[in-house]
Amino acid sequence: MATSPSPPTSSDTEGSIEVNPPHPQPQDNPSKINQLTKSRSMIARFNGSSTRRHAELDDEEGKAQFFLTLLFASIEDSAGLFAGTVLFLVVWAILCSFGAQELRGLAATNPGGAAEQWLDDIESCKNAVSIIGTLFVFTLVFRFNACYDRWWESRILWGDIISKCLELGMMNRRWFANEELQDRFSRFVIVYSYACKSMLRGKSLTEEGEDGPDLVKRGLLTQQELDLMEGVPCWQPHFCLDMLREVIAQLHMIPGGKGLRMDDTNKIHGQLFRCLDNTLKHMNDLIGSCVRIRASGLPASYDAITMTSFITFFLLASAVWSTAIGWMTPIVVFLASMIIMFLIVMGTKLVDPFGSDKVDIPLECFCATIEAQVHAIDQRGKSIIAVASNSKKAVRPLAVRSESKATFHIPRLA
Repeated sequence: MATSPSPPTSSDTEGSIEVNPPHPQPQDNPSKINQLTKSRSMIARFNGSSTRRHAELDDEEGKAQFFLTLLFASIEDSAGLFAGTVLFLVVWAILCSFGAQELRGLAATNPGGAAEQWLDDIESCKNAVSIIGTLFVFTLVFRFNACYDRWWESRILWGDIISKCLELGMMNRRWFANEELQDRFSRFVIVYSYACKSMLRGKSLTEEGEDGPDLVKRGLLTQQELDLMEGVPCWQPHFCLDMLREVIAQLHMIPGGKGLRMDDTNKIHGQLFRCLDNTLKHMNDLIGSCVRIRASGLPASYDAITMTSFITFFLLASAVWSTAIGWMTPIVVFLASMIIMFLIVMGTKLVDPFGSDKVDIPLECFCATIEAQVHAIDQRGKSIIAVASNSKKAVRPLAVRSESKATFHIPRLA
């Protein structure tokens, strides 16, 4: 790790965040100066190539994709099942159309014969097929709603994770008085979100393609801390929560209550620990709820009954439709079965909303937003103190605004 802070930089590039927090100015103890400088430089170090981490959103203005492109991208992992099922049903519809044509020819040459009776019997099955179709639609909608509920709940949980991380960041800069511990606290609030993302995808921060090495490069973790996270037998988000609790404990152990801005004679002092600990407990509950969604899929019977009713309906419907619409049957079956298979496959992808598919929630965006906003909170900390105390010092609102593109794009509502 570098022992000197990086030079001040700023960037207006969208999606990039380069932070230049004020340097601490301790008056004594050279070893403490080096330690604090190292800690501050870890927060401040960013590379332009590594800060552009925002994933593209489908609804981002000017970047919407053609709907068929999105549809086929959503089934790329299940293309074999999709194509095989639709092809089987279309071939069956062609055979039914050919059989209906032969029956109509036999009925024309032999009126009142067995062929005409077969046609009448098949056409009289329309009501039965309609009932089966209604039951099939019910099972399809029931399954898709169950899948969508899991996806929607994951969005709500990650919205709460963002809120709680930013809440901790604000409490950190408003209540704590030790700059070294403040910086460490901010770092592990950010790392917590990336650890959640990796764990919910069944990976570790240290694995190839994950964020661990980049977090070290950006100064949010030391290599020693990353190795310790990998070596300790616990969930990595829980490691981050333990580190946050340790920082809080160290702040409270500073003699005379000097770790907090309110000394130990202030009646608020004793309530701060409870407030912080309740927030950490909530963050633990949030990642636990995400793990529950990730680890428990749909009951196997949901998929079985949906596919059984799907195949049964189209096998019977193709035979009935062929006597009425003839060679239009394969076309109708192709279009209808393709739409239904899209719903089935998309529902299957919604079951695990924490992956990297198009339909999954944008965890990269959420983590980058937490990181950017926590750094923005760190940046504006001293400005807020100056404003609150009616100080004449420069607040630099324009500098803060230009240095922090601290959120992902949210399209403007009409």
